[in-house]
Amino acid sequence: MTAATLLSLDLASASLVDPGSEVFQRLADLTRPASQKHFPGGAASASIQSLQDQEPPSSSEAGGVRWKVVPQEVEKLGDGKLNQPNFGIVSVGNADKLAQAGRPGGGGGGGGGGVTNPDSAFRGSSFTPFNPPSLPLAVRSPYLNAWLPSGSYKSATPPNSVGNGGYLSGQWASFWTSSYGADGEYRLGWTGYIRIDGKTYQWMGNGFGTLVAEGESAQQLSAEYTATRTIFNFSAGGVKFTVTFFTPITPDDYLRQSLPLSYMHFELDRKSSKGKSVQMYTDIDERWVTGHDYDYEDYPYDEVFETKGNSSIFFVSRKRPQVYTEFRQRAEWGNATYAARSHPGLTSRNNNNIVTQKEFLDRGKLTIDHGPVLGPDNSFAFAVDFDAKGASSDALFVVGHMRSPYVNYIRKVGGPDSNSTRSYQEDRYGYWMSKYPRLSDAVSFFMDDFESALAKGIKFDQQIVEDSKRVVGGGKVGDQYAAITQLSVRQAFATFEITVPLNSTTRKYDTDDTLIFLKEISSNGDMSTVDVIFPLFPLLSYTNPRLLRDILLPIFEYTESGLYPNKWCVHDLGVYPNAFGHNDGNDEPMQVEESGNMIWMTLHWAQLVGKKESVGFLQSHYAIMKQWAEFLVEDSLIPATQLSTDDFAGTLANQTNLAIKGIEGIAAIGKIASLIGKQEDAQRYSNISSTYIKLWQKYATSKDGSHTKLSYQDDSSWGTLYNLFGDRILNLGLVPTQVYDTQDAWYRQVVQEWALPLDSRHKWSKTDWQMFAAATSRSNKTRDLLIALLHKFASNGRTDAPLTDLMESTTGDFPKQPDDPLIYFLARPVVGGHFSFLALDKADRANGVVADHSEVPLAPVSAGRASQKAFGLVDRLERRSVRRSPS
Repeated sequence: MTAATLLSLDLASASLVDPGSEVFQRLADLTRPASQKHFPGGAASASIQSLQDQEPPSSSEAGGVRWKVVPQEVEKLGDGKLNQPNFGIVSVGNADKLAQAGRPGGGGGGGGGGVTNPDSAFRGSSFTPFNPPSLPLAVRSPYLNAWLPSGSYKSATPPNSVGNGGYLSGQWASFWTSSYGADGEYRLGWTGYIRIDGKTYQWMGNGFGTLVAEGESAQQLSAEYTATRTIFNFSAGGVKFTVTFFTPITPDDYLRQSLPLSYMHFELDRKSSKGKSVQMYTDIDERWVTGHDYDYEDYPYDEVFETKGNSSIFFVSRKRPQVYTEFRQRAEWGNATYAARSHPGLTSRNNNNIVTQKEFLDRGKLTIDHGPVLGPDNSFAFAVDFDAKGASSDALFVVGHMRSPYVNYIRKVGGPDSNSTRSYQEDRYGYWMSKYPRLSDAVSFFMDDFESALAKGIKFDQQIVEDSKRVVGGGKVGDQYAAITQLSVRQAFATFEITVPLNSTTRKYDTDDTLIFLKEISSNGDMSTVDVIFPLFPLLSYTNPRLLRDILLPIFEYTESGLYPNKWCVHDLGVYPNAFGHNDGNDEPMQVEESGNMIWMTLHWAQLVGKKESVGFLQSHYAIMKQWAEFLVEDSLIPATQLSTDDFAGTLANQTNLAIKGIEGIAAIGKIASLIGKQEDAQRYSNISSTYIKLWQKYATSKDGSHTKLSYQDDSSWGTLYNLFGDRILNLGLVPTQVYDTQDAWYRQVVQEWALPLDSRHKWSKTDWQMFAAATSRSNKTRDLLIALLHKFASNGRTDAPLTDLMESTTGDFPKQPDDPLIYFLARPVVGGHFSFLALDKADRANGVVADHSEVPLAPVSAGRASQKAFGLVDRLERRSVRRSPS
């Protein structure tokens, strides 16, 4: 439990620690900019002894809880910054327990230290399909992204220590950053209590012993995740109940998919609750609306309470919002939303969290009070009395984060066809605002849509499981693959947002101008990064190819505007939520990578939707794709020193994997040219790619023929050749089966305990590329091995954040010293790459492929070379190869 929550009651009344005290001010320093910190050293320099010497307040002030300052184990980010203060504030009794157990106190993770029955509450839960590193709760957008950390690996250096084993009670929900990716507090206040015959049990959060007196937790019986739901079953006081966190995924319905809201459904078991007096309580806090969680003085916030239809709704917002500004990865504008469906016996209150929670424990209900926010550490709370006349046995809640506007997007003055060299930033809004411009209308609709959404969600869950099992042949490997895909869905879908502009003349939102923007969560926050869209595309094309088209559109529009000066494709559009473009051409240079990616993905989309639907789009964007293709002709067979998508590994010349991507891009533009009737271009690009592939195979294969090399010049090097996937999914027929078979055999030789390493430079692995390689494999043995390894890693309990795609193949942990540089990639869109088998299956059906490719006869080398010499390409490129390769 973090200290700020423990520090104050309502500022208008009493407080546990004076807000002007050193403790409070040091905590506030955690969120203050460096120039505004009250203590130069920040929280880390606090004297533990001096803080411990402060007299704790009397127990009566906090309903039986007395507080004590204790040392706590600090967490550090990859850049060495302190992520938490080196002290915590816990209840006196809890501090004694922690000392006896040899554990530090405080912190954001919690461990149920205030729960009096941990042995029964936090043991024995089953987990289906497995217990992942973090369980998705409300995971809908980059800013509505709440998880339950589960895993821990305390013997690692540095340790992974946030998760508590997958128990909903005893710790706080976490923002996607977990204890990484943001320099400070990461937990989200989200509490749940159930009161049975006058006795209260905790089923969510860590309020016992920190906000209110210690008490018993409900016993967690099971936890299960599906593609759209995370379901917990509990028992307390002889009563069984279920809590379901449900985020609908509706790929074919942009209105519903764009709503930044998620459900929590509480259900009592009728049989066991019969004859019992039962009430429940739930709340959220201000951490859902601002990253400045400790510093209310400088960053105050307020709430508005509304009733609309069957919904009672809290809207929490900053008093001085900062539009298009993030702090600690949180949006510093917009509204956090918590709503309850109308229910007999429903009460609601906002006040200090200790006040509201203690009132429920004492009375089983809340004083209806929606007054102004007067200080930090609030509860925006609901209670339901199931004893009330006419009360049903369930209660429904909606949590969300609703912004207006969403993002801004660079556009050319005068439109795409103008000669202007100037640009402007266009405000973009959530697609849902085209029908529900009032926030309360959107929440009310979402609440009323629950039963329909749930039925569709269950059907979608079943589809993911059935399709995942089928495409890998069923059996054990089918179960393993289905567990991976189910865990990946919400994480990936929460990284992009569907937007529309507001027409300045009609004042209506224009759904004819729909664009999708992606946040490169975790790694650097870039906006619509092409090489991050690339591993996401299998999920998009599997669920709805229109999503793929609309996420590519902003890249096409910007590069076609003439504002971007380079001949290759742009890397990204800016830093989320600001698509400011790169008019100076100084974006991260991934020349072959991004150009190949865009042509690949566009052809893939066209093959899925068919010629009739795609030809207009292809004609509109052919000119820019041809420009990129000409660059690929020049630089893909012998790639200059440059980055690939695996930029964390650094630049390299003559990259085998990058070259095959570019060559496949050339072949793909030939297919596109054929679709739109440009047969001369189609023949030219086909000739080039078929000639290049022969040369590529010669350059890429080791002297003993055992493997393809990481780079042409290093015979001992090797890499995961995941870009073979393009030849397979686009049905290009370029690459001889010998290459596939060679890689299959090689992967089985170099695989490590937890994964297939990315390449010979390091022991780290990328889960998305491992699945690309698995889907490309012609060997069921290799396929099954790579799937089993990913399943083994995801279920090993060693990482404690939303599923990472970059991990150490020898330890099953985040990459760490001494093996590799410390890197945390988590909650990223690229887990969409886990859907490679499903996307391939869909593409095969669209392309009429009923079996794996057999050996494709290639034109005689002499004829190919003759046709290419007309362009003067092969001779020039081979000279470049000699020049760049070592003697």
